Amino acid sequence: MGLAKFLSGAEIRVHLAPGALIACEVQRAWGRPTVSRKASFQFFSGERPAAMEALRDWIQDASVPRSLVWIVGPTEAQYFVLPWSPSWVDPDSRYAYARAHYEQLYSADSRKVSFSFADPSADGGQLVSCISSALHAELADFAQQCGCELDSIKPSVAAVWKRFQDVLKTEDGTLCVVEGDHQALVRHDRNRIREVIVRRRSPQQTVDAAVKGVVRRFANTLDRSATPGGAVDLRLPAKQGFDTRGDATYAVALCGAL
Repeated sequence: MGLAKFLSGAEIRVHLAPGALIACEVQRAWGRPTVSRKASFQFFSGERPAAMEALRDWIQDASVPRSLVWIVGPTEAQYFVLPWSPSWVDPDSRYAYARAHYEQLYSADSRKVSFSFADPSADGGQLVSCISSALHAELADFAQQCGCELDSIKPSVAAVWKRFQDVLKTEDGTLCVVEGDHQALVRHDRNRIREVIVRRRSPQQTVDAAVKGVVRRFANTLDRSATPGGAVDLRLPAKQGFDTRGDATYAVALCGAL
């Protein structure tokens, strides 16, 4: 985000969650964020275009120009970890290495996905996130149709990790990112992510009982009573227009803004 936008500006943040488009409008005045509008657009399998149309109308209700941030949830994103990163030598080599690693892991054509690279850890390990190239093009085109400047398209696990990295990098353990009926388990050794496992979950299951080390959880659900003993919830700070408990649905959408 540029300095002008940070000091005074507005952005639409949309979490493409399992079965929902969860949107927030964040306005800034001298760097201080205020959540001015919130909306959720539910959809069933195959019905996302109608939800996108409703979201477009909601965005265009405001005449002031906006930037748009997409945060893509676990049903659309894949993750893997490069054991080392050549990014400081040659970005083209990093892409080639990531594509080869992706094809080895998923037995799929890497030309059909779009990659996003997190900051490398001190020992060179690097989290790589990817979504389909078709989805990336769809989300970019949507921003243009809405008259918004596209700020970024980022997978949710990478967004949550970056937001709470100052805490997580001091610990060995597991970060559990809960989004609706999906969860991602991010196993890490301080600042180095070892693996990311994405799976469906039941309301009674939020974190595997077998996880080791410090367990932290970030969720857009309210089923906190199901959090295992010893686990600690990560929460965004309460800000004007956002309630940490009542607005849990919007937590992932706002991750990085608050």
